[in-house]
This record gives sequence, structure tokens and C-alpha cells, in this order.
Amino acid sequence: MLKEKKEASVAQVMTRRKILKAVCCAGAVAAVSSVALDKAGAALSGRTYPQVKIANIKNLPSGKTIKFDYPLTGRKNILVNLGCSAEGGAGADKSIVAYSMFCTHLGCAVDLDKESGMLVCECHQSIYDPKQSGKVVEGPAPNNLPMILLEIDKNGDIYAAGVAGLIYGLRNNLLDGEEIK
Repeated sequence: MLKEKKEASVAQVMTRRKILKAVCCAGAVAAVSSVALDKAGAALSGRTYPQVKIANIKNLPSGKTIKFDYPLTGRKNILVNLGCSAEGGAGADKSIVAYSMFCTHLGCAVDLDKESGMLVCECHQSIYDPKQSGKVVEGPAPNNLPMILLEIDKNGDIYAAGVAGLIYGLRNNLLDGEEIK
């Protein structure tokens, strides 16, 4: 009787491990798929992301933010010099990042809370970490903030060159809008 109970317990542990392993694998597949689907969506629309100048490094000291539209008019984003290295950051010290300002929960505006250094949704207080690729830290937001891919030329001009992730409310980041010129 005791032996049967022990075997049943071992079987349950293995089942829990298998479930945990499957959940982890599904999460990894979902993360990779969202980037791949966004690229596929851009390709299917027949359009590629434009390269749009946002600012120059000289005009973006540590802690300063600049808001800009990208990839289409009305799709607000925030450019931030964090003053320290960040995942996916641009510049010599990888401190410059940009994100969509549309919360992934219900699309409310997200802005930088200068005290905490986090990006905070004004409606439902979802909190995103700009140092960790816009990762959701707290709140009802289901996904990380879409990150704007940046390029910096030899003159220090900062360009938006793509989007990693799907902007809230869109089925394709490049459809149904007016191009930035």
C-alpha cells in the first residue's frame, strides 16, 4: 500500500514537471512568434518600416524624453536616454531606447515616471521596465511594450527603423494610417 502511494506521488511530480516544462516552452514559442508574425505582417502588407529621424544624441541628455510618431502618423512613441545600459538599447553605452506609448492592456497612454524610471500606464497602472525591453513588471497588461528599433549614424542622428511587437489595437503596424515623412 505504501509502495503504491509512493509510486503515485512520483508520477504526480513527473506530471508537474512535464506541465511546467510545457508552459515554459509555450511561452518561449509565443515570444518568438510575436516578433516573427510582426515581420510577416509587414511583409504581407508589401511595405517595410520607414527610417525616420527622431533627434540627435546631443539633444538627448540622460533622463530626457522625446515623443514622436512612428511608424505612421498618430502612433505615439517615447524616446528615452536612461543614462545606463538597457536591453536593446542604442548608443555607445546602450542607454537610448524607444517604446510605443500605447499600453498593451487597453491602449491608454504610457509615460515615463521620472522618480521610478518606469513606464507607467495612466489608466490602470500597468508598469513596464524600459531597461528590460519594456517588460511588464506589474498590472493587467498582458504583453511587453512594443520596442522601436533604433539606429544611430556617425553624426549622432537617431533614427526609428522598425518595431518589435504589435502596437495595441492593430493587426499590422504598417496598415491603416498615414505614412511619416
